[in-house]
Amino acid sequence: MRAETGAPHRPVKEEAQDAHPGSGAPAPRMPIPPSDPNPFALRAHTAVHSWLACFAICQSPVSQRNLRRARITDTTALAYPDAGPEDLVRLTQWLYWTFIMDDDFDDGPDGRDPARCAGALDSLVRVLDGGAGESPATRAFADIWRRMLADRSPAWCKEFRKDTEEWFWTYYEDAVDRAAGRYPPLDAYRYRRARGVGAHMFLTLAELGASLDLPEELRHLPALQDLKRAAAEYTGLNNDLWSVAKDRSVGVFHNAIVLLERHEGCSPREAADCVAGMLAECAERMLTAARELPEQLDAASAAGTMRTDVLTCAAAYQKFVRGCFDYYHRADRYTRPDPQASGIPTAVHRLFESDSGTSGNDWN
Repeated sequence: MRAETGAPHRPVKEEAQDAHPGSGAPAPRMPIPPSDPNPFALRAHTAVHSWLACFAICQSPVSQRNLRRARITDTTALAYPDAGPEDLVRLTQWLYWTFIMDDDFDDGPDGRDPARCAGALDSLVRVLDGGAGESPATRAFADIWRRMLADRSPAWCKEFRKDTEEWFWTYYEDAVDRAAGRYPPLDAYRYRRARGVGAHMFLTLAELGASLDLPEELRHLPALQDLKRAAAEYTGLNNDLWSVAKDRSVGVFHNAIVLLERHEGCSPREAADCVAGMLAECAERMLTAARELPEQLDAASAAGTMRTDVLTCAAAYQKFVRGCFDYYHRADRYTRPDPQASGIPTAVHRLFESDSGTSGNDWN
C-alpha cells in the first residue's frame, strides 16, 4: 500500500481564523498552543501498512485511496506528539482500525439496519471478552486489542474497555435513529457525539501516548474528568464542522449542523456559527478545568511524581484536542472533494463477514 506523501506538517497557527472548509464558518476558538508532530511518524506509517496487509484488509484500490486521502498517520503524529516509537506504532494501528470500522458503519449497511448492526457489534464485544475473531477485520481487532492492553494497569484497562464498548454501542443507537427516522435532540446528541467519534477512548489513550498510567483515584479528580469531557465534546463537534458535506452526501443526519437546521430552522451558515459557539464554550471549560486542577491535587494530597503525572495527563488531553484540530486542515478527506466518489462508498462494507463467506482477496 502506498504511504501518504510527506512527513506530517507543522500544525496551523494558534487561533487560526481562516474560513472553515467544512462549513464556510470561521474557524472555532482554539486556545491550546500547537506541538511539533511526533518524530516517529514515518516508522509508524510503515508498520501500520504491513499490519493491514498481514490481515488482508483494505487492500483494494478504492480502500487504499480512501486511506491516503484520510492521512491517518498524521492524526496520531499530531494528537500524540510525545509517544515513543513503539507506542506510536500501536496507537497508529488502533486509529487505522477504528477509522476503517467507522466508515463501514457510517457509509455501509452495517450501520443502517439495527439487527445487522447488533450482530456486528456482538462480534466486537466477543473480542473484548477474549475472542479471537472470525473475520480478517475482527482478527486484526483481536491482535491490536491484546497489544493495547499489554503493560497497562488493571485500572487503565478497565477504563479503556468501558470507553471502547460505549463507542461501539453509539453505532447501534445511530442505526435505530436512522430506521425510525428520528433526529435526536441536540443536548442528547452532544453527549453521544463525544462517544461516537471515540473521543473518550482516544483521550484515555493519551495516557499511553504520554507514557503514563495514573492511579485510578486520580483519574477521577473532578477537574480532570471535566477536562476530559470538555475535550471529548470539542473533538466531536469539531468533527461535525469538517464532515458535514460528507455526511450529507451519504444521508447521515447525526451531525450537529444538520440537527440545528432540522430542530431550530437554522441556515447552514447559522448552524455552523452556532456549533462554533459551542466549541468556544467547550474551550473555556477545558481552560477552567486546567486552572482548577492544582488546587484539587492539593486537596487530594497528591504530590511528587503523582502530581506531575496528573498535570502531564491534563496537558496530553489538550495536546490531543489541538492535534485533531490541526489534522483536519491538511487531510484531503475533509478539504478536497473526492473526484472518484460516486454515491455511497463501497470500500469497507464487508467488515464483519467470516472467512466462510469470502476469501482474503475479496476483502477491501
